[in-house]
Amino acid sequence: MQAPLPQQQPPPHPPPPQAAGAAPPPAVQLPRQVAVPAGPPPPPPHHAQGPPIIPPSSVPQPNGSSVVQSAYQRLALLNEQTWYKMGSLAELMGDVEKAFTYYESALRYNPYSIPALTQIASLYRQSEQFEKAVDFFQRIINIDGSNGEIWGAIGNCYLMMDELPKAYQAYQQAIYHLPDPKEPKLWYGIGILYDRYGSYEHAEEAFSAVMRMDPNFEKSNEIHFRLGIIYKCQKKFKNSLECFKSTLKNPPKPLSEADIWFQIGNVYELDKDYLSAKEAYEHVLRENPNHAKVLQQLGTLYFMPGTNFYNVEQAISLLAQSIEADNSESQSWYLLGRCYMLQKQYNKAYEAYQQAVYRDGNNAIYWCSIGVLYYKISQYRDALDAYSRAIRIDAYSNEVWFDLGILYEACNSQINDAIDAYQRASELNPNNEI
Repeated sequence: MQAPLPQQQPPPHPPPPQAAGAAPPPAVQLPRQVAVPAGPPPPPPHHAQGPPIIPPSSVPQPNGSSVVQSAYQRLALLNEQTWYKMGSLAELMGDVEKAFTYYESALRYNPYSIPALTQIASLYRQSEQFEKAVDFFQRIINIDGSNGEIWGAIGNCYLMMDELPKAYQAYQQAIYHLPDPKEPKLWYGIGILYDRYGSYEHAEEAFSAVMRMDPNFEKSNEIHFRLGIIYKCQKKFKNSLECFKSTLKNPPKPLSEADIWFQIGNVYELDKDYLSAKEAYEHVLRENPNHAKVLQQLGTLYFMPGTNFYNVEQAISLLAQSIEADNSESQSWYLLGRCYMLQKQYNKAYEAYQQAVYRDGNNAIYWCSIGVLYYKISQYRDALDAYSRAIRIDAYSNEVWFDLGILYEACNSQINDAIDAYQRASELNPNNEI
């Protein structure tokens, strides 16, 4: 009858940003499976309005002496090269503002200078001005649509802008145009793209491909961390632990060693190895005694049935510390209410549940637990209202329907309603033996 404690789950991934009813994008093939189509590549997609850009060599030359014209072109080329070299030097000296100015001066002498356009785009990307970076990268694509490296850079920028469909399309173009698509940085970006989509199998394949291509990849620690999260979501707990433990001595920034221990504890908890989870969480608290989330998780373990360290008073103490460290966390208040329910301190449980729903009023589990509380103190009408609220929030929770059946069964005149509620709970969870 008591609403079960929700199992700690990894953060959900948002669905792909695609039109309603559309299928998720197909998997990008790994390098070993890349087949370069025969024949000329298709024209790059149309990105800008107006007439096509004409390369300088195709621009009709004005009338005049060919000697004078040739000298003019050589002078323009020298000016372009000089400004470009000055921009490179400014970059080496760390003067980004001057570098921008010098590269733009080079473009005044040759608007089609791919080196200058590339450097300006890269500077914008380094300063996280990704939209401007895309604009300059796109100018290069308009000149040379077969530049696979630039397509990959565009994909990275769109990824940082959370423009996932555009990033996917750019990465596809990069794979098509690169002479050798076995580029670790490209597949690192593709792995993150699939991770954002929630397509864990494809993300795992892409990240694993990066490590096969370059075992010493500069972001290998981040890849191992991401793989640890992916394996945790897939319930491959042994693989997840191996990945997390490999990053303990060199956590990816901005994470710390304590963050990795928290993930290790969470994996042990999901795998029902509660003693190892407790030890991992305590390791975090030795470094940060006021870590609110770890205090919450450790408090949960102390009132977990079946553990050899079951202690409700200790759980209450840890949860109170968690609330003191972060008063805005609704889950700690809810868990505190659960502890008070175990002690049959219903007034304190009610106060804790009220604090939980005040912070998160759209949580069906919270309202279900409030219904259980009202049922315990024989306030059946209030219990019905709480269960009804829970069902309006989540009509597919078998726990709520089961508890509602118990409530109806307690009212002798509503046996048929109780049967209907139990049947609904059974349909939602056929494996529930109760």
